[in-house]
Amino acid sequence: MKAVSDPIYKENCGACHFAYQPELLPSASWESILNRPDNHFGESFDLDVEIRKAILVYLQTNAAEHSISKRSVKIMRSLGSQIPMRISEIPYIRGKHREIPAATVKRQSIGSLSNCTACHTRAQEGIYDDDFVVIPE
Repeated sequence: MKAVSDPIYKENCGACHFAYQPELLPSASWESILNRPDNHFGESFDLDVEIRKAILVYLQTNAAEHSISKRSVKIMRSLGSQIPMRISEIPYIRGKHREIPAATVKRQSIGSLSNCTACHTRAQEGIYDDDFVVIPE
């Protein structure tokens, strides 16, 4: 996958959490996420209308269904007609993490499957290969 390249997205979304690669979700998911500013996974966000539009254009233009990366193709194949609200809800992603015990994921050093950078040491570069996974204690 490509590393996140949009400075507006990085600055605004990456200020609170990992700026996920757009290729990890389909465009309909990104639209749903950005259209719920008062219910953003238990939090709220306040973005200027123009900034939110710019972020949505970036995310949708580079979403999973527009990517040729092997991982994005597998993500889209696994979804069928589903529109997930979380990357951790994607059947392909869940399958890739199925052998990791729930107790490991709940460690303070990880917290949840949404904390990609806890184990994927090159996630910011868009590299999620097993060769670069280190599960912290």
